[in-house]
Amino acid sequence: MVDIARITEIVEPEAKALGFDVVRVKILGRSEAGDDEMALQIMAERPETGQLVIADCVALSHRISDRMDALEEQGEDLI
Repeated sequence: MVDIARITEIVEPEAKALGFDVVRVKILGRSEAGDDEMALQIMAERPETGQLVIADCVALSHRISDRMDALEEQGEDLI
């Protein structure tokens, strides 16, 4: 089972390091994701604008992915 609280603990500092506020962290089930996979949905925004542009999404996605990959290499099964 996915521990959304643990994933949020990982996501929030990574988002803050880029200057973003996390709005929501959610796991989408197989039917919601539209295929046979589950998906991690992270909603974030810049506090001064309430928005996130594509370049921000890319930066956040790469940063979180790198962090989660490192934790999985250490044996932590996140998703």
